[in-house]
Amino acid sequence: MEKTAFLFPGQGTLPRRLPTGSSVADRLLPLAAARGLPLRDWIGGGRADLLEETRAAQPAILVASLAEEERLRSAGVRPAIVAGHSLGEYAAAVSAGLLAPEEAFAVVLERGRLMADVRGGMLAVVKLTLPSVEAILRDVGPAVAVANVNGPAQVVVSGEVEALERVAVRVAEAGGRAIALRVSGPFHSPLMAQAQAGLAPLISALRPRLPAVPLVSSVSGRAETDPDRWKALLLTQITACVRWVDAVQALVAAGVTRAIEVGPGDVLIGLGRRITSEIEFRTVEEVLDGGV
Repeated sequence: MEKTAFLFPGQGTLPRRLPTGSSVADRLLPLAAARGLPLRDWIGGGRADLLEETRAAQPAILVASLAEEERLRSAGVRPAIVAGHSLGEYAAAVSAGLLAPEEAFAVVLERGRLMADVRGGMLAVVKLTLPSVEAILRDVGPAVAVANVNGPAQVVVSGEVEALERVAVRVAEAGGRAIALRVSGPFHSPLMAQAQAGLAPLISALRPRLPAVPLVSSVSGRAETDPDRWKALLLTQITACVRWVDAVQALVAAGVTRAIEVGPGDVLIGLGRRITSEIEFRTVEEVLDGGV
């Protein structure tokens, strides 16, 4: 029997459009506009230069993901379990019923603003295993850290720009490849501690409800059903490593046979296919074009 997971992407791929007639977008976009972020104009107008800024990218991706989730539910597609990569966990929380869209959006608006204020960068390291990357980071020093474990040979490193340059040299010497990511800060590293502290009051004030379906935390890499435990994990998310390999393996253990990437792009589909062959990874369009 088919068991479906909804997967929600993090910051990376920008939305190019929003589904027409989306009620959730109509409710959330005015909240962004009131904060000086006219996201509907920027998305529809192709303003990638503005959307790439962290303060705009994060709420834009959340709105786009929730609008796509709305399309799936309107077509009768429902998840048995959900997961989100970093920022995507906020959309996953809405999909699972932990938070209302407005609650998640209010936190993400502030999350994007706070994270944009921290200077640094990130590198995607491919062709090297996690132990090899960790050995390089130990030699470079504490200004860099593992930010995401995205696959057997794809690790994202976060830190200060000068230290990342040294990491890139060492990676090349070890036979790997380092790719600079188009982000403004050292996300998911101890350098984000100030942003985490700034976001703490908003997260502490959340009153998440019992989820309708389990949510796989990107921090624990496990399915979570206790709202209080999930909220505690969410509080550490900005500085914690994203354990995406563990998250996908948790979906396999839960018996998931189909996973749909719900949001802009197909990054999670590519990552998922490198992690497991036991799940069929699909886009929203593929599912809706082919029927439920």
